[in-house]
Amino acid sequence: MSKPVRVIVVEDHAFLRHTICAFLSHEPTLDVICQTATGEEAVTKAEEFQPGLVLLDISLPGISGIEAARQIRKVSPQSHIIFLSQHDSSHMVKEAFKAGGHGYVIKTNAASELHRAIRAVREGTRFVSQQIRDQGWSDALITM
Repeated sequence: MSKPVRVIVVEDHAFLRHTICAFLSHEPTLDVICQTATGEEAVTKAEEFQPGLVLLDISLPGISGIEAARQIRKVSPQSHIIFLSQHDSSHMVKEAFKAGGHGYVIKTNAASELHRAIRAVREGTRFVSQQIRDQGWSDALITM
């Protein structure tokens, strides 16, 4: 059996952060090694721990999740980044992928989509919430 994927959860709302960690703790292939509330700390912890996966909110105090992703990609290039956000605009999704994201999950859909997103990203496939796809999202938008 392979070692669990090491995960950092970055969410500024403590209750939601703890809920996400509890949700992930039931998955034996994942190991939440760190949780943080700011983009700056996410970058520091990603450099320190070199996680396989970073779950990253966009709206954070200090630097945004988008900027944190850019920096994480530099200090921990092997880390996969899945954005977990309330923003559902295709513009925001495009920016998230341009910053180095591998997946984008709308928070209101997280209970039904987060495990699928993690699985897809681990298999090398980009994941976008169905809600975004229903609004006309196409992966071709990333290159525009």
